[in-house]
Amino acid sequence: MPQPPGTAPGPTVEDIRSTSTVERLLEDSWGARSRTADRRERLVEGAAVVSFLACAGALAVFAPSVRPFQPALAATLVLLYTLTSRVIKFPIGAGYVVPSYLILVPMLLLLPPALVPLLAAAGLMLGGVIEVLTEGARPERAIFSIADAWHSLGPALVFALFEPAGGTLALTALYLGAFAAGCIVDLLSSTLREAAAMGVAPHVQFRVILLVWLIDACIAPLGVLVALAVAGDPVQIVLLLPFIAVMLLVSRERNARIAGAQRHLEVVARERSRLQNAVQCLGEAFAAKLDLQALTGIVLRGSIEALDADGGRLTLRGPIEPVKVELGRAPGLAALLRSAEGAAQASDQPRQLQQEGSWALGVPISLSGQEGTAMGAIAVARLERPFREDELAVLLALVERARQAAVEIIGHERLRVEALTDPLTRLGNRRKLAADVAARLAEPGQGQTVLALIDLDGFKLYNDTFGHGAGDDLLVQLAGVLTRGLGSHGAAYRLGGDEFCVVSSCPVEQLEAILRRALGELRERVIGEQIGASHGAVMLPEEAAELGEALRIADQRMYVRKRRRPSRPPA
Repeated sequence: MPQPPGTAPGPTVEDIRSTSTVERLLEDSWGARSRTADRRERLVEGAAVVSFLACAGALAVFAPSVRPFQPALAATLVLLYTLTSRVIKFPIGAGYVVPSYLILVPMLLLLPPALVPLLAAAGLMLGGVIEVLTEGARPERAIFSIADAWHSLGPALVFALFEPAGGTLALTALYLGAFAAGCIVDLLSSTLREAAAMGVAPHVQFRVILLVWLIDACIAPLGVLVALAVAGDPVQIVLLLPFIAVMLLVSRERNARIAGAQRHLEVVARERSRLQNAVQCLGEAFAAKLDLQALTGIVLRGSIEALDADGGRLTLRGPIEPVKVELGRAPGLAALLRSAEGAAQASDQPRQLQQEGSWALGVPISLSGQEGTAMGAIAVARLERPFREDELAVLLALVERARQAAVEIIGHERLRVEALTDPLTRLGNRRKLAADVAARLAEPGQGQTVLALIDLDGFKLYNDTFGHGAGDDLLVQLAGVLTRGLGSHGAAYRLGGDEFCVVSSCPVEQLEAILRRALGELRERVIGEQIGASHGAVMLPEEAAELGEALRIADQRMYVRKRRRPSRPPA
C-alpha cells in the first residue's frame, strides 16, 4: 500500500548531538577511550603517577598514625576497591567516575589515614592488571591507573592531621573538611591531566568535576554508615555488596545506552559521509561528457549507493531511444521496484511503497528537449528500513542534476547527429560514412565489406522536367528503398546531389541484387520511367584499405557502367 515518502525527518550529526558541553566532551572522547595512549598522554600520565607516589609516600612516612593497621581488613577493602573501580564505571566527560567513596570512606575511618592513598592506588593498579589480563589492554594501563588515586590524597591528609576530633560538631567539620580537600585535589589533578594530555579546556573539566562531586557527595554518607557498622563487627563489610551490585547494574545500563547512542552517531556520520561522497562523484560524472545510457547508469548506481539501497530501476521513454537500467544485490525486489516506478509516474509525485518488510521509493523523471519530452522514473528499494525525508531530498537533488545533464546530452547528441546526417534524406552523410568505414576497418575479424557508389541516371532531366520539389522527393524515396532493401545487411549514405553510397557485409552478388530490387521499387513510385542508376563496388580491405581509395575505385567502376548505358533508360 502507498506510504508517505518518509517516516521522520532525517537527522544530521549535529541535530542529534547533545547541547551540553560535558556530554559533547563524552561524545568526542568516546572513540578514543579504547585506543593506545600517544606519547604526550604517556608522559602526562607517567608524571602524574610519579608525583602521586611521591606525595602519598611522604604522607605515609611522616604523617602520624592514631589507628592500628588491620591487614585482613585492609586486604578486604583493597579488593572491594579493585572490584568497584574495575566493574563500576560511569562515563563522564573524557573519563569515568567510579563510586570510590563507598570504599574510600571506610578505609579512612577504619585504617591509618596516611596509608589510605597507597592502598587506594594498590586497588586501582590491581584493577588495571585484571584489565590487562582479561581484555588485552597494554601493560602501561595498570601503571597509569595509579594516577586515578589522586582524589584520596586530600581527605587522607585531613584525617591524618586533625584526627581524633571530639564532639559531633568537630567530627562533622572533619568530615566536611576531608570531603572538600578531596574535591579540591581531584579538581586540580584532573584539570591538569586532562588539559595536558587531551587539551580539555579547564572550564569544561570544571563542569565535569561538579558532576563527580555530586555523585561523591551522595555516596559518601553510605560509606560512613558502612564504616560505623564494620567498626563493631568486621563481618558487616558484606553490607557493601548490595550497594555494589545495584551500582553495577546502573553502570552497565548507562554504558549500554551511551554505547548505543554513540553507534547511532557513528551511523549518521557514516551516512552523511557516504551521501556527500556519492553526490560529489555524481557531480563529477554529470560534468563529464557522457551518453544518455551511461548517465542513467551512473545516476542509478549513485542513488543506490547514496541511499544505501539494495536495488534500483530507471526507465525513460519518449522521443529518445528507450532507456532501462536495473541494478540490485537483493532478490525479490523487482516487482516492488516496478510498482514504485509506476506509482511515481502515474501520480507525477514521489511515492514510497512497502511490501513484506521491503521499501521502495519512486521519483518521476521528465527530460524536455527540442524534440519533445522523455518521461520515466527512478526507483530504489531496500530491506527492512523505510526511506527518510532527507534521503528523498537527496534522490530529488540527484534527479534534478541528472535532468540538467541529460538535457545537455540530448542537445549535444542532436547536434552530433545533425552533423553526421544528410538533412534531406536523413541518411548518414560523408562524415558519417568516413566514421563507419574507419570503425569497420579497425575492428579485428570483421570479414569482407562491400562499398558501392550509386548515381542516378537522368536525374538532371527529371529535375528540370518536374521541378526541384519532385527531384527532392525522388532522392528521399531512393533513400527509403535503399534502407529497406539493405535491412540488417548494411547502411546507406548520401554523399551529395544524386550520389549515394552503401556499405554492406553481404557478398557483391547479393548487394547487386538488393540494388536492382531497390531501383525497381523506385521506378514504381516515381513519375515516368526515365530514371535509372549506375553503381560501382569495391571490396574492403582487399582492394582498398582506406575510404578515399575505396571511393576513387568505386567511382571509376561506376562511370564505366554509366558509359555502357544509353543516355535514357529503356521504357
